[in-house]
Amino acid sequence: MADEAFQIHLQQLKQKSPGFLETIYALGNGHIGVRASNPLQGNSPAYSGKPGLFVNGFYDLSPIHYGEPYYGYAHNNQTICELPDPRYLIFEVDGVRSDKTPYNVETIDKTWDMASGLLDETFQITTPTGKTFTLTLDSFVSQAERHLYVVRYDIRALNFSGGIKIFKRHDYVNQQIPRATADIRRAQRSNTLMQTYLPATAPIMELSTQKSQLGLLVALRFLGDDPRVTLTTQNDVPCYQINLDLTPERSAQFTFGYAIGDVHDLLAFKLHQQSNVEATVALLKEQTFEEAFAASAARTQQFWQDSDIVIEGDSSLQKGIRFNLYHLFQAAGRDHLTAIPAKGLTGTGYEGHYFWDTEMYMLPFFIYTQPEIAKALLGYRYTTLPAAGRRAREMAISAGVLFPWRTINGEEASAYYPAGTAQIHINADIAYATDLYLRATGDTDFLKSAGFELILNTARFWLAYGNYATYGPQRGHFVLNRVTGPDEYTAMVDNNYYTNRMAKNNLALAVKYADKMAKIAPEKLTDLAVTQDERAAFAEAADKMYLPYDAKHKIKLQDDNAPNRPQFDIAHEPATNFPLLLHYHPLVLYRYQLNKQADTLMSALLFPLDQDEAQLKRDYDYYEKITTHDSSLSRAVFSILANRIHQPQKAADYFMDSSLTDLTDLQGNSEDGIHAANMGGSWLSLVYGFAGMHYGKSGLTFAPHLPTSWQRLKFKIKYRGRQIAVDLQQAAITFTLLHGKPLTVYCQQEPCELTLKNPSKQVSLTDSTN
Repeated sequence: MADEAFQIHLQQLKQKSPGFLETIYALGNGHIGVRASNPLQGNSPAYSGKPGLFVNGFYDLSPIHYGEPYYGYAHNNQTICELPDPRYLIFEVDGVRSDKTPYNVETIDKTWDMASGLLDETFQITTPTGKTFTLTLDSFVSQAERHLYVVRYDIRALNFSGGIKIFKRHDYVNQQIPRATADIRRAQRSNTLMQTYLPATAPIMELSTQKSQLGLLVALRFLGDDPRVTLTTQNDVPCYQINLDLTPERSAQFTFGYAIGDVHDLLAFKLHQQSNVEATVALLKEQTFEEAFAASAARTQQFWQDSDIVIEGDSSLQKGIRFNLYHLFQAAGRDHLTAIPAKGLTGTGYEGHYFWDTEMYMLPFFIYTQPEIAKALLGYRYTTLPAAGRRAREMAISAGVLFPWRTINGEEASAYYPAGTAQIHINADIAYATDLYLRATGDTDFLKSAGFELILNTARFWLAYGNYATYGPQRGHFVLNRVTGPDEYTAMVDNNYYTNRMAKNNLALAVKYADKMAKIAPEKLTDLAVTQDERAAFAEAADKMYLPYDAKHKIKLQDDNAPNRPQFDIAHEPATNFPLLLHYHPLVLYRYQLNKQADTLMSALLFPLDQDEAQLKRDYDYYEKITTHDSSLSRAVFSILANRIHQPQKAADYFMDSSLTDLTDLQGNSEDGIHAANMGGSWLSLVYGFAGMHYGKSGLTFAPHLPTSWQRLKFKIKYRGRQIAVDLQQAAITFTLLHGKPLTVYCQQEPCELTLKNPSKQVSLTDSTN
C-alpha cells in the first residue's frame, strides 16, 4: 500500500500553472530528465507549458556577442538542449488531428509516488467536435537502467462510442517554445538540432548539435504485442499508429519505451555507428512495463533506505524534505563526465550549467548517504582539469588551474566576469569538497587517482594569483585582490573574507595531503613535480593569509572596503522590487553594504571551530540585517547558524522557507526548474543545523537543537565504511551503528563508543542545547 508521506498530490499544491507542475512532477535519473507536460503539446505554442526531454551534458554552443570583446572573455554560451517530449501523442477524432487543431486539455490529477518513482496523471480531453475522453499516464525514468524512460497510456471514452486514431511520432526535433522574459535567471537560447532516422529494428533517431558537434541516439519501441498497433512511415518519419474503437465501458492501454543513449562525439559515432545503434536498441529489450518498473522501484527503495529523513511533528515539512532529496537523486550525474545542473534536469533555467552549488550545497548529502555518486561528481571536476589549466593560463596565471564559474563542458560560459570568473573561490570550494569526501570515506584510491591533483592544482593557483602586501594593515600578509565572493551584490573587492578563508584552507590541504602522499604514493609527488620548496610556500601563504576584521565592532569584514559603503535600506524597499538584480544596475548594488546571500557567514558554517558563539552571534546579527536572500542558497545557511547561536525560532523559520522553496514557488521561478542547491541546503539544515553534525576537535561531533514543535528527527549517514542511524528526540539523541567497524562519535563533549556488540548509545540532552 502506498505511503501518503511519500506522495505529491496535485490537490495539495496551491500553485497549479502548467510550467510549475511540469517542474514539480519532472522525472529523472542523472542522465535524462522529462518534464511532466501536457502530452498533446509537442512544440505547439497553443498551450502554455514548456515540455522537454533533457540529457545531462548534451548541449550546444552559440557565440557570446560583446560590444567590447576584451581578451580572456568567455567565447561561447553553452546551452542544454531541449529534446522532443517523449510523452507526446497525436489524436485524430472525427477527422480532426490534435496537432493541427488544438484540443482542450484539462489536468484532473497528478500523483507522484516518490517511494517507487512512479508518476500517475489523468487528463480530460475534449475534441473540437465535443467528444470527451480521459487520458491516464503512468510513467517512470528508470533508476536501474539510466538510459530508459517508459510511459503507459490508458484511454477511456466518456460521452461517446466510436473510433479514434493515435499517432506516436516525432516529426519535429527542436522542442523550444519561445517565451518572452526579462529575467536573466531564465535565459533561453535557441539551439537547432539536426535529426536523422537510422535503419534499425525499432525507430531510432540520431540527434546532433551544430556547434558542439555532439550526437545522441534516441530509440522508441512499442512494448507488447497488439494487432491494433502498426509501425508505418509518414513523410520519411517512422510512426506508430494505433486504431481504437472506444466505449465508456472499457479502456484501452498501451506502453512505449524510450532508450536514450550516451552523449558522444560525432566523429567517434560515425566510426562506430552500427554498434552504437545496436547497443541503444538493445536497451529496449523485450520486457513489460511491470518488469522494467520493478527493477527501477527496487533501486529507488534502496535510495530511501540509505537517504530518507524522518520528521515527526510536521507533515508538510516531512513531505517537503523527501521531495527535495528525491529530486537531488534524480539530478545527479553518475558517469564521472557530468555534474548537477543548477535546475537539475527539470528545465532550462541557467541553461543546464554547473556551478559551485554542486560542491558546497549538494555534495555533502551524497557524501554521507550515496558516496559512489559523490565520487562520480568529483570525478567530473577531475576530467575537466585540462580545461581549467588552460583557463588559468588565459588569465595570466602561471601555475595551477582555474575552474569555470558556470559551465557544462569545463570551459567558462559566464559572459559577466564580475559575477562570474571573478568568483575564483570556486577553486577552493572544489578542494574543500574533495577533502570532505576523503575525510568521510577514507577513499585513498580516489586520493591517489584524482583527489590529490584537484587539491594540489587549485592550491598552486592561489600562490600564483595572490601576493604579499607591502603597505597598510595588510602588510606582510598574503592577500587576494579583485575577487568576488558568494555575494554577487558585492563584486571585485580586495580580500573577500570567504575567498581568503577558503584559499587558506586549500593551501593547508595541499600540505596535508602532500605529506600523506609522501607516505602512501611518493612517486605521485615526483610525477606532479611537488617540491619541498613548494610545500613550504603553501604552508607560509596559508599561515599568513589576510582575514579582514573590524576590531572596533568585533566582526569579520566581508572585504577591505566594506565599512566605507553605506547600507541599503532593505526594510523600506517595495516587495515587488525583489530580487533587486532585476530592478537595479549592478553598479548601484555594488555601492552598498548589501548581500544577495550568505557570504562571510558561509565561512562560519564551513569552519565552525574558527569562532566562539559570541563572535558568531555578532557576525550573524550584523549580516542578517543586510541580506536580501535574493538567492535560494541563502536561507539554509542562516538556519544552520541560527541553531548554533541558540535562536531556534529563526532556525525553524528559515528552514521552513528553504525546505518548501519549490513546492511553494517561493522564488517565483520554479517553472524554469527546481532549485537544486537549495534542496541540498535543506539536508544541510537538518543534519548540520538541527542535529549539529560537524567535525570537532576530537572527531565527528553532534550538537543537537530539535525544534520544540517536532517530536523526532531520524536519518542515517555513512562514514568510513560504517553506517550510523541517528535518532534525535526532545529529551535524548541515540546513535546506532548499523554495520561496520567500531566507531566513536561525540555529542555534548561526551564520547559515544559504538560497536556491533553494543551498537547503540543514548545521550540525554540538557536544557542548554534545546
